[in-house]
Order: sequence, then C-alpha cells, then structure tokens
Amino acid sequence: MPDTSMMIFDFSTDDQLRQWMVINDGVMGGVSRSTLKKGDLSGAVFAGDVSLENFGGFCSVSARLDMPVDASGYSGIAVRCKGDGKTYKLTLKNDQSFGGFSYQFRFAVSAGDWMIIQAPFSEFRASFRGQPAPDAPPLNPGVLQAIGFLIADKQAGSFKLEVESIQAYRE
Repeated sequence: MPDTSMMIFDFSTDDQLRQWMVINDGVMGGVSRSTLKKGDLSGAVFAGDVSLENFGGFCSVSARLDMPVDASGYSGIAVRCKGDGKTYKLTLKNDQSFGGFSYQFRFAVSAGDWMIIQAPFSEFRASFRGQPAPDAPPLNPGVLQAIGFLIADKQAGSFKLEVESIQAYRE
C-alpha cells in the first residue's frame, strides 16, 4: 500500500530552518516585522507584528526547496500547527523566483489548540504580488519549489503561528 503522507518539513534540523526566509512589507515601505525560529519543543514559530503604517500590512516566511517536490500523487498539503485565532495563508510556488505566481490557501487557526489544516491542491488560488491572478496556469503539485506562510488582510497587531510539520497527504 502506498504511503498516505510525505514529509516536507518537520523542522527537526537547523538546516531545515535555515531554508526559510522572512519577507515582510518593508519591501514596499511598510514597517511590519516577523521572525521564524525553532520552537521550544519541536517545529518552528512564525511570529511578529503586522503594521498598517506606510501602506504596509503583511508578514511572510518562505522556503525555497533544494529539489522540487513531486506531490502529484497526493491530495494536498497538511500542516500541523497551533495558532492565535487569526487567519493565515499557506503559499506554494512552482518556481523559486521572488516574482511569479504564488498559489495561496487561506486558513483560520483557533487560539492555543494544535490542529491539522488540510489544504487540497484544488483549493489553492493564484496570486501575483498580493492580487488575484485568474489567468495564471493552475498549480502543478508535481513541481513544488517553494512553500510559505503569510499573514495579511489588515490583521494589524501581534501574531504567532507554531508549525510542527508540513507534509503532502493523500485521501
């Protein structure tokens, strides 16, 4: 019987954490701040402060994968996480560029409870620089080259998303 999941990140090594890069709204003049650090027990913690000053309003973190991940035999991405009651986006890319299309899945996390978010590939929506991109090609799960998290949508204030693992899942 084939595996029902494929681990992408479990943050068990420092090398996995080093693959991630913070990109906040400072790239467009904003003053939001965030970090991604090793969690106390396991996983990683994406935390910071979203500010709407200077037309800002987002914090993100992403990893460019060393080798493209072929998740074409899977249904989507499962994230085991604990949040703060805010809404986040899981992002996937089919290339490693800073530009290009990002495919986003919006999810809400309850405050303080560990949960597994299942993001079916069919529900990811294309975006280009934060705007919907209806003419973009569909997400290709066979060549995942970057993965990340984003908080935006005028959710000013502090935030904290703990992520224990990210894996492809099969229903």
